[in-house]
Parts: sequence; structure tokens; C-alpha cells
Amino acid sequence: MSKHTSNKRAIFVSPLGRSLAPFLRFNKVLKAEVTLHNTGVMEFTFVVPNCSTGTAAKPLPGVPVVVPTTGSLAPGQKQVLKVYYLPGQLGAFHKTFQVKVAHLEPAEITLKGKGTFPGVTKYRPRKLKARPGPAPGSVPRLPGNRARALSVCDGAAASAPAAAPMLIRTRRAHRRHSAAASGAVRTTVLSLTPSAFQKEMSLNTKQRLARAKKLSLPPIVQPQDKPGTSHHKPCPPEVVFQNYSPGEVCEVPLVLRNRDKVPHLVKVTLKSSPYFHLVGPNDVCRKVPPGLYTTVRILFTPGQRKDYFHQLLCTTENEEFIVPIWAIGGRAILDFPDQLDFSTCPVKYMTQKTLLVHNVGNRPARYELSTQSPFSVTPAMGTLDVGDAVEVAVEFRPLKTGDHCRSLVVHYDTGEDTHTSLHARAVDAHIRLDRNTVTLQKTYISMSNSATVLIHNRSDITARFQWKAVDTEEQEDQLRQRQYHRIYQQQRHKLYSFLKEREVHITCRERLALLNHTFQSEVAKIRGDPMLLDDDIFSLVPKEGEIMPKCSAEISVFFTPQAAQVYERTVYCDISGRENRLPLLLMGEGLGPRVHFHFEELNIGEVFVRVTHRYEAYLINKGPIEAPFKLIPPTTAMGSCFTFLPQEGIVAPEKLQAIRVSFCPTIRGEFEEQFYFHVAESPKPVIFTIRGSVMGPTFHFDVPALHFGDIAFGFPHTLKCCLFNTSLTPMGFSLYIPGDGLGVPSVSSTTQIGKPSSQLWRKEVRVLRRLQEFTINPHSGTVRALGSQDIKVTLCPNTVGDYNLELVLDVEDVGRKVFALPLTARCIVPTLRVLNPVVELGHCCLKVLYDEKVTLVNDSDFPGCYCLLPQEHKEEAAAWYSSLAPSGIIEAHSSVQIPITVQAQLLGQCSITAKLAVFGRPGSPLEIRLECVGQGPVVYVHPREINFGSIPVLEDCSKTLHLANQCKIPAAFQVEMAVERSCWRIEPSKGVVPPSSEVSVAIVANLNDTVKFQEKLKVFIENNPVTIIPLQAVGIGTTVVSDKPLVPKLDLKSCFSFSRCFYHFQLTNRGRRTQRLYWSTEGFRTFRRSARAPAPAGPPGKGAPPMPRPGSPVFKLCPAQVDLRPGQTVDMVLEGCSSTVQEVKERLLCHAVVGKETAKKQILQTDVICNFICPAVQMSPRAIAFRVEKKPSDVLTLQYQPLTLKNTSSLPFSVVLDVEQPFLVCNVNRKPLPANCKAVDFGCIINGTEQELKMEMTNCSPIPVNYHWSFLTDSQVNTIRFIPSPPKFKPRSLNKRRVFLRRYSRAVSVEEPTETPETTQDSAQEDSAQEDSALEDSALEDSALEDPAQEGPAQEDAALEDPAQEDPAQEDSDQEDSAQEDSDQEPEDAEHSLESEGLSSTPGASQRPLRMRGLSWFSEMEHPKLGMQEVFDVRPLWGELQPGESEQVTFTFFGHANVVARVRALCHVQGGPSYEVVLTGEASCPSYQLDLQEIDWGLQRFNKVLKAEVTLRNTGVMEFTFVVPNCSTGTAAKPLPGVPVVVPTTVSSTSHCLWPSVRQPGEN
Repeated sequence: MSKHTSNKRAIFVSPLGRSLAPFLRFNKVLKAEVTLHNTGVMEFTFVVPNCSTGTAAKPLPGVPVVVPTTGSLAPGQKQVLKVYYLPGQLGAFHKTFQVKVAHLEPAEITLKGKGTFPGVTKYRPRKLKARPGPAPGSVPRLPGNRARALSVCDGAAASAPAAAPMLIRTRRAHRRHSAAASGAVRTTVLSLTPSAFQKEMSLNTKQRLARAKKLSLPPIVQPQDKPGTSHHKPCPPEVVFQNYSPGEVCEVPLVLRNRDKVPHLVKVTLKSSPYFHLVGPNDVCRKVPPGLYTTVRILFTPGQRKDYFHQLLCTTENEEFIVPIWAIGGRAILDFPDQLDFSTCPVKYMTQKTLLVHNVGNRPARYELSTQSPFSVTPAMGTLDVGDAVEVAVEFRPLKTGDHCRSLVVHYDTGEDTHTSLHARAVDAHIRLDRNTVTLQKTYISMSNSATVLIHNRSDITARFQWKAVDTEEQEDQLRQRQYHRIYQQQRHKLYSFLKEREVHITCRERLALLNHTFQSEVAKIRGDPMLLDDDIFSLVPKEGEIMPKCSAEISVFFTPQAAQVYERTVYCDISGRENRLPLLLMGEGLGPRVHFHFEELNIGEVFVRVTHRYEAYLINKGPIEAPFKLIPPTTAMGSCFTFLPQEGIVAPEKLQAIRVSFCPTIRGEFEEQFYFHVAESPKPVIFTIRGSVMGPTFHFDVPALHFGDIAFGFPHTLKCCLFNTSLTPMGFSLYIPGDGLGVPSVSSTTQIGKPSSQLWRKEVRVLRRLQEFTINPHSGTVRALGSQDIKVTLCPNTVGDYNLELVLDVEDVGRKVFALPLTARCIVPTLRVLNPVVELGHCCLKVLYDEKVTLVNDSDFPGCYCLLPQEHKEEAAAWYSSLAPSGIIEAHSSVQIPITVQAQLLGQCSITAKLAVFGRPGSPLEIRLECVGQGPVVYVHPREINFGSIPVLEDCSKTLHLANQCKIPAAFQVEMAVERSCWRIEPSKGVVPPSSEVSVAIVANLNDTVKFQEKLKVFIENNPVTIIPLQAVGIGTTVVSDKPLVPKLDLKSCFSFSRCFYHFQLTNRGRRTQRLYWSTEGFRTFRRSARAPAPAGPPGKGAPPMPRPGSPVFKLCPAQVDLRPGQTVDMVLEGCSSTVQEVKERLLCHAVVGKETAKKQILQTDVICNFICPAVQMSPRAIAFRVEKKPSDVLTLQYQPLTLKNTSSLPFSVVLDVEQPFLVCNVNRKPLPANCKAVDFGCIINGTEQELKMEMTNCSPIPVNYHWSFLTDSQVNTIRFIPSPPKFKPRSLNKRRVFLRRYSRAVSVEEPTETPETTQDSAQEDSAQEDSALEDSALEDSALEDPAQEGPAQEDAALEDPAQEDPAQEDSDQEDSAQEDSDQEPEDAEHSLESEGLSSTPGASQRPLRMRGLSWFSEMEHPKLGMQEVFDVRPLWGELQPGESEQVTFTFFGHANVVARVRALCHVQGGPSYEVVLTGEASCPSYQLDLQEIDWGLQRFNKVLKAEVTLRNTGVMEFTFVVPNCSTGTAAKPLPGVPVVVPTTVSSTSHCLWPSVRQPGEN
């Protein structure tokens, strides 16, 4: 395990240097796991640099794959790194990869193992000892005794196992049995010198073949019968081609000798290759006699001068072995010397040698140079062409003396290495100090002294020196580690404090990053600190510098002591040319202040206790520095009686300080005290001794005893005495009575009468501790010398009986119980009686107070204290009693009257007992009997029945209920309804009727239905039976209400003609029954289809919105029919449009069918008023003329003329000013206004799809421009809205009339009025969205609302004149049938389907219902809140255009369901203007309507061609195509008998698309 800790982070990497397996298949993917553990308190990120581009399933050969390559770890978490490795070659492998964690040093992970074939004999392949070789993807190196490498392998050789990337020489072990035991062949790594490498690379193929003299065993890949021997040995063991030319054919013979005693068959196989061939047949068995050999000739035809590799497989009856074939191409050769000697050099000094190196090879050299400390080389890498030269500097800076031998390694990019031997000897130079010890003179603290020391440089180098505090660099590293630890602890404390104060905050990461940055800055400062000498006592100047050869340097040593002691320091001079640092011992002594008292002892003689005595002493300073002193507080009792002023201060040099001493003793006897004064920077304190003796006082009382006599219980009595002091010193005394109680003070009668609820009145009360009955004033104090003190002793008895006690005196500084004064007394409780123990009050009203008095008599000689005890269990008593004066004091031989108040609580006879307690009297308290009869209040309620009659619904209507109190007590009442959730409420619902007064209660009715209501009212009077009052009311009017002003008049103010105005409001059913509403316009008939269909119309043109047809109302409501359940709210839209300038006033009527009723009645009526106007603008002037006279030398400038535009209409509108060049439109600041913005209109697409449009953008400027796109965030300019969902209706049976309701194709933003209704103009007046408005309203022109109760031609005509004049009975019957069919045939979810009313095409056509077609009718969806980026997209968002360059900009519109969007996109040019593009689009679903589904001609001639028309209407906002399948082949003039002919049968999608609200008639 390896642990890395830095900046409060720790990483445990497991396993480190893990071997994947001892022997593994070279073509198998190996797997391993490494665990990364965050043991710190901070989160960090990790990364595996230079990772392979392969995958875990297919890693590249020889390159490890780590998953994951990056991530982050929280404190305490672990991450498992999975390692995948494919050896891809035979032999041992040794690979490393790094894990970089935050700013720490990378951790290295080593992969080790050996690759083999799937079947391995006991003869294992050659053991290849690998060192870190070429980077991933480089060419493997050749085996053998010379440096060889491959750069390219042909296709045939690619499948053969690659060789190990190293230089090796294989040789047989001296002992065969040791090789057999180990199962491996020993390997030796050779280090080639540059000259040997150059010689090796100069050999050709024949020369290399001549050098191959010794045979070696090839790798055996199949087992044989006789283990331990190989019967065939190839010569040479490997085939090598070198120094060849492209196109030249080279030949190398391979001899296979049979070393066995029997003949063997040998089959030589060479896989197909364009470069390598065998002379003779391939893959043919050859018989080799014993001891003889067979020769195989290999031909090589190179295509280029590069490296090639192939394999020759030899197979016998018992074994298989491989002979590798190598072809070595061109090589770079740098003529480094074989050895470089620096001779003798000073230690810790830089010595440099420069080499001029040439490339004498036949290819450019890409190389890396490396060596070991104390040697270094520059440059570390480079590239050198053939024949060129480069200077290489080799530096030698030893830190230790002695011989140093290292190698300078040259790493070629082809895989070879050469080694140049480096040798040097490091010695100490002739540099020394003039002395090893410096002793400085004695110095007072805060003062300084100095000396000098010399450094002699007798060598030939410039020596640089530094003064250090430690001897070695290891000790310096330890000091740095301590500083690291100190900073780490500080940062850790800051971090923990931060985490404790703010647990989770948005700036937590920034704070942690700041702490980390601060820590790294401190670490960097310590790492860069040269660790020079820094001492407060000894300092050397200069601390560092240089000494020229044969010179000396003078160093000043300064001594500044900080304490009175001997100092010794050893400092070290780290200087170039000397291995060890030169020690220098510094010695010095610090002196403190010289202070003492002018006398060391003070004898004060005999003094009285508690008397203050004053003295004076002098502290003298005889030194040259100031002497700060401070008294050390004494620890003895007598020492605390002394006071020194001042207790601390500073004595100036050669001065003295007066100290005043005060002594007030509190302890008698002789004493000797030592006082210590601490002097700053002095090792010993200054001692001052005081000695003497203390004496005490004498006293007596003026009376022999205190006799109190007889005292009443709880009545205090006071006696006086006097204490005399006969001594010459004040006397402190303390008085107390030992026999008195230790509890709370006793209670006096005056105190007890103020506490009637105290438990002391009751006999069962027991005191845990005896009460304190005596009071001494003063109980302690001081009597002045020869003075006296008056003492008062007060007894408040709370114990019946005799008192025989003592008054004890304690004297301070004399002793306890010095004197005792006798005390005597007796406590008596008087006898009291009640004169009238029974009190009768007669009849009493409940809750009314009645007053009576009780007489208490005292016949004894002592005063008494009494109290009327509070009533117990008051809640359960029939009557309550109390008293305004429940307690008091009764004098001896007197009487007192106690007031008592009685309040009856229950009806009937009441009898209670009151208790009177006497303070201190033992036994039960005195009893008083209270008797009365309770009765309640009398209240008259009228009227006894309330009838509201007919009242409007949803409005408050009130009646009054009177409550008259006919007694003299208040009567509490409560009024409530008999049932919950009533339509009546009571104000107030409860209260109190004063005595002999009357209270009125308002009964408010608020009905929620037009039916008869009957309920009961309950009146509760306190202590009286419940009164029931019947209530009755009938509701009239309607329970459908609007959230905005609607009735009786709706004024929409002004609106532009040729544009639509909208008014949105909500209707809510606040009743308890479902209501079906029908809207119509007074004076207009419901629409009917004529017998002849109008001529077909083409697609709508782009212009003003469609206007209402003549004879149709200007204002229409959507939905015109709706069902409202109780509490349900429906959104209503009032839409109006006029093609002429006029003031329109129309009356809208609303009829309703309530619940199960069959009759329809009018519930609402409103007059809609709107003034349609035209926009008007006044321009001044009407014409603008410019005149410019230009001479050839003049420069033209802009000419300006003012133009004023005035809006003379009452509504705001926008205008567009457009002029042609060379004219421009400018603002008041004479700055040109931006040109008209571009527009991209996506039209209408299908819901859930998207569409792309492109626009070309060209840079017309002569310089490159940078641009970026954004959306304008102004909510008033950008609109994203949704088409309102169509209302829901239940389908009806096919034989009934239907209501046709057109589908809204667009949603329009409408500003809803608050106080006064106002209209809003469609924002589409300013942009291309107005072009689609005609498509929306063309369907509205033919829509109509019919009464579902109409049937038959007679009723149709009547309905055309006045929709309200209809037969109620017939209407009710139809609705009941329709409702019955709906409940029998359709489920509840059938509300999602809509059906339209059938329209007649000819007089003979039957009126059959038609169904509205379209995808949008069958679903409702909730529209999410969309942003501009979710509806439109621009690509690319940013970019750069060169001068004259063009680029396609793609705009995308995402068709969210039923969305209508208009957004402005801005193209910002850096340093230039911003261009505006308006993006508009709409999404919807196709929708259409057929006016007929059945054509009935009735009775007709059989040979007459009959004609009829069917109208197909596009009720949506999208165009579509239609086709009539299976149509007849006849013509309209000559149709085939019995086969209908439809004209037209189809409409193409290009020229005859069916536009929204366009009719296509058909003929038969």
C-alpha cells in the first residue's frame, strides 16, 4: 500500500506494482483492479494521463486501458480503477501508468508478467527482462546480441508474436540441470557504446551471417517425447537482413541440423508475404538423417529502406519452433565518445563540458538524452538531420566528495540506446573560517554587542556561502516538514471552523478552493525558502554572499540577549567547495536589572486588631537599564492584611521608587511575613520582610436579662439593651439566639390578615422546620473604641407556650459564645365566638350577588386575628359565598361585623356552610350556616314564525327576532339553525340580554337556488327551555354570476375596425343544481342554410381579418351553450369585429335550463357597446424636397429635413416608414433608424412536429466580423400562447337537433379590464401574423347557434323570428328525451366529442346530424410554460464571417401542441449593429366538417339526373387535401345508372389545397 498525503488529502492505491500473473497468454486480455481511496477531508479530482485510445474489450497490444480515466472523490469515498492489458508479444513485460490526483505528485502503477503461447512445454520461452521502453505505439526492438529494431511489419508478419522491446543476448547456462530446474534461460542486458553501435550498424547481411557461429535452441511451442533436449538446431538462430537497397534481392541460408540418432521429418512453413519467400517449395516435409542437416534459403525483396519482420515455422514429429526473420532499415548514429572524464572538481560546484555531436547515420535522428545525478545534460531531446551537428553540454555538480561514475544514455526513436561512460572526482576546496568559536562580552538585555569572523577562500573558484541553523540538508528538510505540519494544522483549523459555522452554502466550493489556494501559496513559500539563519539572539551580516578566489570575507556577529542567562548557539556556513558545512560556536551572557530595598526588614512592634497602620519603603535600581517590577501576591492569611502601593511599576536606571505599605490586621498574635517583588528579566525576586504582634478588644451589657411576659399569638413585642466597648480598638460583634428556629421568619397578625388563602389558617398545616420568631437589630456590627451600641430584640410568637432562651454574643478576633444574656416569654391565643351562626337570604336570582353581615365577639384580655376561609369545592356548590373583608384583627373585649356576599348557582333550595378561622387557635374553625332559594331569568321571544317570502338568490335578506328580558338579571342567549350548512345565518348568534332590556337578532337569508326553503331556528336562553321558530323563503333570480362587470351594460370603448376585439370573463354556478346556458343576440335570427350553396371560394388572401356577414351580429360569445355543475366555472370569450366605422350596440340574452326542469327561462341580459374607429395620422409637411449643389471639390454630407407624425385617433398604433436610397429615416438625434427587420414565418404545422427554414447571411464589410444570436427578452414584444381548448358537450341521439360550435384556431392576447371594460387590439397588426387571421374567422361566418328544443318546419320559422318565443312544453319534452338517451347510450367520457347541427342543401334534403371531424376535438392537454428556446432554435449560435463570405442560418420551429408564438431574434455583430429577425409560427391539428351525411330527394323521375351539393368545410387553421374514393367513371352530364358521380373527386396538395374555412361544393 502507498499513501500520499498533501493538502489534507490522502490516497491509498492498491495494489501498487502488482504483477498480473507469472505466465500469461500473450494474446489474452488481462484484467486487474486498483482501488483509489480519499482518506482526507476535501473532495478532489483524479485523471489517468496518456491513457490508451483502445477499449476494454479490444485494447491495443502493449498499452494498458484504465476505466474510468477521470472522476472526482468525496472525503471517505473509494473508486475502483479497472485495468485491461493485452501483452501482444512473447516474453516478460513491464508497463507503468500514472494516476494524477489534484496537485499532488502522480502515483505510478506497475504491470508485470510474462506472455506465452497457449500450450507451453517445460522449455519456456526466453525470459525477457523489460525496462521502460518506447511510448505506446512505437516499434518493438529486435532480440539478439546487437541493437536492432523494426518500424514496419508486413501483413504476414503482423499475426506473429512481436519481440521484446529491449537489447538482450541469450546464452546457455553453465549447468543444464539448473536451467531445467528453473525452466528459463538466463538473460544478460548489454550496454552498447556509441562506437560499438556505429560498428554494428555498418555491417551488411553477409557480415552478420558470418558472425552467427554459435547455435542456440529456438523456442519450442509443442511438447516432445523426450523432455529436456531439442533434436534440431537452426543456424543462424535468427535471420537478419541489414544495409540493403530497395528492389535488391537478398538471400540468407538457414541450416537445420538433426542432432538425434534417428532421422526426422522437418516441415518448413513460411506464411505468404510480398517481401519474404522460400527458395523451393513451401510447407513440404523434408527428411533429415541423423547428424546431417538441411538448408533452407530465404529470399528478401525490400520495397523501401525500412524495418520488416516475419517468422519461419519449423515442425517435426515431436516439436515446433520458430525462427524470427528481421530486416533492419536505415539508422541514425550520433558520434558521442565512449567515455567522458571530468577529472578532479570541487564539491558543490558546477563543472561543465561541451561536446560537438554529428549525425553520421543514414536517416534523421530523433533522440532523447538522459543521465543520473550528479550529472546533467542539455538539451534533453532534439532532432538532427543527416550530416548536421549539435552542441551538447554535460554538467557535473557533486554534493559528496569521492569518485562518481554514471552513464549518458542516448535513446533513439528507433528503439536503440547507446551508453557513454561519465567519470569525475569531487574534492574539498581550500576554504575555511579563521576561528571556530566567537565569545562576546556580557551584555544587558535589550542592548547589543558585536564581533567579527573571517571566511578565507584560498581556492581558484568563486565560493558562494550561506549561513544556516542546521548542519545538514536532511535537518533542513525536517524543519520544512515541521513548517508544513504547522501550516497544515492552521489550514485544517480554518477549514473545520468554516464547516462548523456554515454547514451547506452556495459559496462552499469557492471557500474551500480559497483555503486550498492559500495553503498551496504557503507551501510554495516554504519550498522556495533558502532556510537561512534566523535567530533573535545571534545574527550574522551578511547571511549569504560570494567570495572571489584568493580572497576573504568579513562576517559581523551581533549579540542581543533577551534574558539574563548564558547563550550558546552553533551556526553553520554552507559554502561551495566544501562537502560539510563549517561550524561556528557563538557564546554570550545576558545581564538583567540590579534592584534591591534600602532595608531588607521592618519591625512594626505591637498593634491593635482592625486598626490600619501605614509605612514606607524604597526600591533602588543601580543598573544601566530600566527595571520593571511587580509584587507577587502573598498566600498567607496575615500577608493578605498588607497593602503595597504601587504594586508594579518601572524603576529608571540609577533611580529609586517609594512604596507605601498599609497594614490592617484581623488575626491576633505574633507574625513574620516575607514579600517577593518580581523584577523583569531577573532570575531571582527581591525580598522584603515585616515582623510584629496584634492584640484584641473588651466589653459588657447594661441589663442582666430580657423578660417579655405574656404575648398574644402573632402580635410582636420588642425589648432594648445596650452593648459597651471598653477597649481602645473597634470591636466587631455578632448576636444570635441558639434556641430560636432556623426556618422562615414567623408570621405576624398584620401580615396574616392580608393572606386569606394562606394554609396557616387551617389546623392541618404542619411546618417542616421551626419558625424563626426572634429578630435582633442589629444582629452584627462594630462598636467603636470606648463606645456603645443599642440592641433591639423583637419576639413574634407563633408557638403557644413558654420561652426560656439566651442571647449569645460572638466577638471578632476574640472568640465565639463570649457572653450569654437570658430571655423569657409566654404565648396565648384569645377565645372568639360568632353571634349569629345561621344566615337566611330568602329567594335569590341565579348569578346575582346578595350581601349579609356576621358578628364576631372577643371576650378575652388579648387581641385576636380572624379570617373567613375561601369556599372549598366551589364548582360543585349550589351557591357561592365571598367577603370583601374576609380577615382582620379584633381587639380585647370588643366585636366586629364581617360582610358576606352570597350568589345562587342552582335552581331551588340552597344551603352551604362558611368557615371562620382564628389565627393560632387549635381545633376546627368556627362554622356559619347560609340558606337561600335560587331562581333564573324570564325572557320573551317574538315573533314565533318568520316568512321571508320571495327574495333574490345570492343576496342577503334579513328579518328581526326580538328577545325581551323581563327580570333584573342579564340573560345569556345563543341562536343557531337546526341543520348544518344552512342558507340562513344569525347576527349575532349569541350574547347577553341586559336586565329589563330588549335585544334584536338579525336573521339573514342568502339562498343559492330558485326553490322554496324551509328550516327551523333554535333559541337557547340560559336556565330556560329551548324555543323553536320556523323559517320560510322562496328564491328568485339566477345563481349564475360573472367575475367581471357584465350586466346591465358592457362598454368596450373604442376599437379599430378590421380588427377583432375580445372580452374575457368567467361564469360561475353558485347554485346547488346543474344549469345549461344558451346565449343569443336579440334581434338576430339563428342561422339557416339556404337551398343553394354559394360559389366555391379559393384560399383566403392575406389582408384584413374576415368581417361578419350582413344580417349577423357583430358580437358573438364562445361557447354559446355550456353546462355548469354546482360550483363550476367556465371561461367565456366575447368577440367582435366590424368592417365599417360605426358605433355598435347589441343586446345579448342568456337562457338557462335548471336541473331537471324542462322549461327554459332568461337569466341574464346585457347591452354590449363598442365604437369601431379607423386609425388616422397627420403628417407635416406633406412633401419634402432636398437640393444639393455640388462642385467637383465638395464632399457630400447628409442633409436633414424634419417630418412630424401625429396620431389623431383615440387609440395607439404603430407605423412603418420606408424610403429608398439615397434617402434615410433618422431619429431626432440625426442617427439613422434601423431598417425593417427580417421576418421568418413558419406558418402552421402539425402538433408534435418541427420545421426548419434557412436564411443566408453575408458579410458585406471589408473586415472579418464575429457574431452571436440571442432572443429579445421583452415580454411585450414576444408572445407565446396556446389555442383555447374547445368546450365539452355531451353527444345527443341522431334524431335530435344538435348544437354546432366552431373550433377556435388561434389564441389572441387580450388585456382584461379591471374597473372599466376595455378592448385590446390584436398585436398581429404590426407583423405577418395578421395574414392568418382571415383563416380563423372564415369559419366563424357560417357558424350559428340553434335551440335544441326546436323540431319541425313550423317551429323553425317561429324560431327564426324570436328564439325566446318557443313552446316550453315541447322544449321540455325534447330535453328530457335527450337527457334520457344520453344517460342510456353514452358514457360520461363522451363529453370529449362534439356534434354539429345538420344544414339543408336543397328543399328535399333531410335534416340529418353531422359530426365535427378533427384530431384536436378528442383530447385536452395541459399546456406547459414554455421558454423561447423551447419553441425556436437558431444554428449556429455564433461564428465568424470573412469579408464577402456567406453562411446559412437555420431557424427551427418546434410545434408544441396548439402553440402560437412570435419571437424576435437578434444577431449581434461585435463592434457593429444588431439585426432583428421576427420568427412566427403556429401548431395545430387538421379539422373539417361536412354539412350533410344523407341526401333525400324524395319522389323523382327515374330517368332524370338529380343534383345536390355537399359542403366540405375546413374548420381548422391548416390546409389539407381530400379525395373521394371508388368514384364513378361516368361524367356529370352522363352518369352511369345507379352510380353517383362526385365532382371534384380530389384536390391536389399544390393548387387545390383546402384552406381553412373554404367550402368545396360537390355535384351528383
